[in-house]
This record gives sequence, C-alpha cells and structure tokens, in this order.
Amino acid sequence: MGVEVLLNIAVKDYDGQKVYLSNGSEIPAKSFIWSAGVKGQDVRGLDGSVIAKGNRIVVDRFNRIAAANEVFALGDIALMKDEDYPNGHPMVAQVAIQQATNLAKNLVALQKSHSLTPFKYKDLGSMATIGRNKAVADIAFFRLHGFIAWFLWLVIHLMTLVGFRNRVVVLVNWFLSYMSYDRAIRLIVRPFNLNVSRRG
Repeated sequence: MGVEVLLNIAVKDYDGQKVYLSNGSEIPAKSFIWSAGVKGQDVRGLDGSVIAKGNRIVVDRFNRIAAANEVFALGDIALMKDEDYPNGHPMVAQVAIQQATNLAKNLVALQKSHSLTPFKYKDLGSMATIGRNKAVADIAFFRLHGFIAWFLWLVIHLMTLVGFRNRVVVLVNWFLSYMSYDRAIRLIVRPFNLNVSRRG
C-alpha cells in the first residue's frame, strides 16, 4: 500500500520541512503525524518509587499500588510485571477489560474477606483495519489479511457493542457508508447527563 516501515530508527527532530532520523537520513515532509503511544498523567500523593517509565504506576498481580493497598490502578496507567510480561502488559483495550473484570471480582472478595485471584492476561489476538476491504488479524495460531480479515474485524466489533439496537444502527451505518464510499467517522454518542457528570 506504499507504506515503508523503518525499524530500529528514532526520530531526532522535525523543523517543519524535514524529519531528521537517528541514522543520519532525512525525510522531506510538510505534514508530520506523531503517534508514539500513551503517557500517564502525574498523580499527586504517590511515592516516586511506584512510578515507572511512561508515568505508569507499578502494581502487584491484584492491581494494587505498592505501599497503598487500598488504591488500585489498571489498564494503560498500570505496570504489572509477571513471568510472561517482564516489561508489563501491552497497552491495549483487552488488558484493561480483563483487569477490570478481575479487579471487580477481587473487590467483592475483599468485602467478603475471601482470598484474591491474581490477574492472568489471556491474549485474544490483534486486529486492525487499514482501509476499505483491507485489514490484518493475528489470532491464536493463524494470521489473516485482506477482505476476510476486514470482514472478521467488522463482525467482532459489532458483537462487542452493548445492546442489539446499537449493533443494528452501526451495521446499517457501516453498510450505507460502504455502499456510498462515505468516510465519515462512525461513533455512538450517548446523551450528556449533567447530574452524572457532577457526581463523577
């Protein structure tokens, strides 16, 4: 698709006309899009010893912050190391979803004075759509690309939406966009509730 991937090369500088790379080469560019991951927000009151690279907060296998047993962190902000992920889990939605599910069960267990269940990440694979009828999927022991991966991406994302109505609305919108070549952003926006936002 005309995309060139450069490995083991860092961006050193950009002056509005050129991108300067660590290997000494330059790329002429008047438009430069930087997408380099997520950095956590500083949290006042936490000891500096629990803050790791990228401002991630070091947690144990139960998502507890060290030296603050009643405070929990999960998802992108949490850095949980184990034998399979010595540098922490990948910063993807599935980690956050699985950690949230496990933490919810552990919070109930804490209230009942039961033992806690350590978190174990189950890698469900990775998928990405990169254009019309174009996608990549890396699931379990097989890899797909092209139309089949794109169709699978659509099906899985529809199934993860909450509620039958949302699924139907998104499916119809996707179908209309596909047939009309419309590239509008596909979002489900819920009504703003002032009372909820004040409490939250």
